[in-house]
Amino acid sequence: MGLTDILNTARDAMSAQTFGLTVTGQNVANVNTPGYVRRQALIETRDMGDRNFGSVHVAGLRRVGDRFVEQRHLALTGASAEAASRDQLLSQAEALFNDFQGTGLGSSLSELFSSFSALSASPNDLTVRSTTIGRAAAFADQVRSASNRMQNFRTDLFQQARELTAQINTKLDTVAQLSGRINQARALGEEPADLQDKRDAALLELADLIEISTYTDGNGQLVVQGPGVTLMQGDSARHVNLDIGGDGKLRVLAETVGGNGSDITHFLSGGQLSGVLTVRDHDLVEMQSELDTFAFHVASQVNAVHAGGFGLDGASGRNLFALSATEAGAAASLQVDADIAGHPERIAASASAAELPGNAGQAVLLARVADTPLAALGNLDPNQAYARLIGRVGQRKADSAATLETREAMTAQVEVVRQSISGVSLDEEMVALTKYQRAFEAASRVFTTADRLLEELINTVGR
Repeated sequence: MGLTDILNTARDAMSAQTFGLTVTGQNVANVNTPGYVRRQALIETRDMGDRNFGSVHVAGLRRVGDRFVEQRHLALTGASAEAASRDQLLSQAEALFNDFQGTGLGSSLSELFSSFSALSASPNDLTVRSTTIGRAAAFADQVRSASNRMQNFRTDLFQQARELTAQINTKLDTVAQLSGRINQARALGEEPADLQDKRDAALLELADLIEISTYTDGNGQLVVQGPGVTLMQGDSARHVNLDIGGDGKLRVLAETVGGNGSDITHFLSGGQLSGVLTVRDHDLVEMQSELDTFAFHVASQVNAVHAGGFGLDGASGRNLFALSATEAGAAASLQVDADIAGHPERIAASASAAELPGNAGQAVLLARVADTPLAALGNLDPNQAYARLIGRVGQRKADSAATLETREAMTAQVEVVRQSISGVSLDEEMVALTKYQRAFEAASRVFTTADRLLEELINTVGR
């Protein structure tokens, strides 16, 4: 190896160590940049076939990461987002019954039966009778109001689902665009690390909205797999849309060429969209059904007892409440029967037409409904049945909170592992800076020595 070869070797080494210093400096500068993945300079020794064999050259740089950890992080991000969305929405659902201020459905139920007790003590008092009708109307209003609030909440969640779907499509387009730019950069021999950081950040935001996983196909193209369908491949994205089925539940459709879309709803298990759909079409539907069952059977039992009594006009067979023929929709339609509303004299407080107006036997039976176990409500009395209804709402919220806590802990654990692999450690970067600096200095000394020797040789030959 001649002096010129030594100069070339030193030059290549200095260039390579300079690249290493630049990459390390970039890492240090981005230590607090969200989504930044640590870079590693790839410096290799030239092989024997190279005329500069023995020197080093820059082979590029590598984004330091673990594919399996990244996949786990995406999955847990979606799972945590689904749990957080459901927990937050169930907090709102819990407040729909408005029982925390003493003015909700539970209070109106107690006041209804208290009015029956008052009626049994003063069956002739029209004011007491009017109060009974008012309490019955208040109970019916609270039931309808709770039902309407749940229905309105479901409508709000439909709008929220539409907004999330639009965000999902925007993120898919962003990831596809970035993937296209990454492919172009690679084709031109450019390093796309910054673009990859941006794409990974967009993928993480997408995972927060809908469950996804990623892999690279045989052509090196990124593939984004959604719930039961491929959402993106290369630089081509597939949008998702919302539809309402015949049962009133939402359907998530993935676009298909020349079709109505592929239904992927039953595959959803992660992301905010899944949380919204779970609350809207599962939790609220069950809550509505339980409220309908409660309202139907409590009102039916009151009607059955009331119909057996007599009003001050001697008539019998009247219902206190007007309600639907079946449980479905009972809460939304409950109201005081039109034949009773505005007619306190028609309240059936008497158990006997012959003992009017002073008999209060039927009013006593109406008051006892409060303590009567109803088979259709699991052999619970009305107060117990309502407590169970509210308890189930609270249990759903408690379960969702526990799930959220578990998933957030798992996500945090994976994030720690991910940061330990891909994050920037200032201690490690300082070691790398020292290594590259010392290597540069060594190469510089070799270059200086070879240059001096070459100068002496030229001077000697020149004499």
